[in-house]
Amino acid sequence: VGEPLYIREGGSIRLTDAGQALLPDIRQLRDKICDIERQVIRRQSLQSGDLRIASTSLIANHLLPAYLQKFQSNHPDINLHIKSGVTYWQDIQLSEIDILFFEGDMDIPNLPAYYEKLPWCADEIIAIVPHDHPLAIHAEVPIQDFQVYPIIWREPSSGVRKIMEGVFNARDIQPQRFVEVADVESVGAMVQAGLGVGFITRTVFEKRLDWGLHGIRIAAPSPVWRSYIAVPKSLQRSRVLSTFMDILGIDKNAHSRTLHD
Repeated sequence: VGEPLYIREGGSIRLTDAGQALLPDIRQLRDKICDIERQVIRRQSLQSGDLRIASTSLIANHLLPAYLQKFQSNHPDINLHIKSGVTYWQDIQLSEIDILFFEGDMDIPNLPAYYEKLPWCADEIIAIVPHDHPLAIHAEVPIQDFQVYPIIWREPSSGVRKIMEGVFNARDIQPQRFVEVADVESVGAMVQAGLGVGFITRTVFEKRLDWGLHGIRIAAPSPVWRSYIAVPKSLQRSRVLSTFMDILGIDKNAHSRTLHD
């Protein structure tokens, strides 16, 4: 300041005019520093913060809820923001989310240099049919047996569809007819209506036993669906994200885990 702010008088201190003039601003600064310290403590102890997730609808609807419930029960003060569906990715800004869940062979946005792609889990793909379907008498069927039946496909961007189309093409099999729908629930509804054979992961099938459908294993080599995450590298992650990844059981040095080990 260039001049004294206080004068010692005996055992006390008296502010000068310059000190008195600065006192209101100093008090505001002290209060703001205290606010920042409280916010830091709350974030470090996960008493405040946000977790922003983008995901395919299959993962968001059928795999994530159990992990989100565990995370929220442990950290109820964290706000969850979940955006699902591939259409959201057309305008996605990775800087606006913490973690991206996607399926293998899907087209995803170019990752910034500080991001990394990690495997999460794998699952078997099975066929589903009504209990009165001709194939329902079998527990396992070779892939070529499906070509004479209509196929209920998810949208072209679906990870399960891409895998199954690859399996068909590798064996030079072309299904003669198909129905295309937008989500897993619609696959179940179309199969229930007898419109064709659907393909879903075993986990989804076991979660939707209320559909009353028959699951058929596809003969070896059984097709496998894999999921991945895209996240900032470890030094760039928030404490909230790191805690959530612990709950997901993600280890960058391990292979993706199989849901039915």
